[in-house]
Amino acid sequence: MRNKILIILFIIGIALLGGFYYSYSMQIKEYSDNNFKINYDNTWKVKDNDNKLVLEHKKSHSIVKIQYKKLEDNYIDIPLSDLISDIMLSIEKQNTGYTLISSANITDKYEAYSFLYEYDMKQVLVNVYKKDSKLIVAFYEADSEYYDIVLDSVDTMFETLEIITGEKVN
Repeated sequence: MRNKILIILFIIGIALLGGFYYSYSMQIKEYSDNNFKINYDNTWKVKDNDNKLVLEHKKSHSIVKIQYKKLEDNYIDIPLSDLISDIMLSIEKQNTGYTLISSANITDKYEAYSFLYEYDMKQVLVNVYKKDSKLIVAFYEADSEYYDIVLDSVDTMFETLEIITGEKVN
C-alpha cells in the first residue's frame, strides 16, 4: 500500500513539474506599431513585417496576417455593419477559391465581424475590426488538420488586439 502511495505521489510530482516547465517555457511577446498592438506566444515567429504583421506557427506553419487601413474621412462615422458587405466582396474577389462557411458579428471591444472560409484543404478565419478611423483585418490560415489545434492560440492572440490612435478625425 505504501509503495502505491509513493508511486502516485511520484506521478503527481512529475505532472506538476511538467506543468511548471510548460508555463515557464511559454513566453508572451508583444508586437506594436503606430496602428495596433497584439500579444502572441513563442510558438509563433515573425515572418514578415512590411506594412502588416505576418506570424508563422513554428510547428504547423499556419499563418496569421494582420493589416490595417486608415479609413477616409467620409467612412469614419459609418458603422462597420454598413461596410461589411463591401469588405467581404473585396476579400472574396482577391481570393477567388474561397467558399464561405460561416459569418458572425463578434461581441468585442470594437465593432467586429468574423468569417470562416474554406479552400484547398485549408480553413481561413477573417476577423474585421473597426475603431473610428482604423480598420484592422486579421487573417488566420491553416491546413484543415491543424486549424482547430492552433485556433485557441489564435483566439487568445486576437483577444489582445488593441487598435491604437483610432480617434475620430473631425
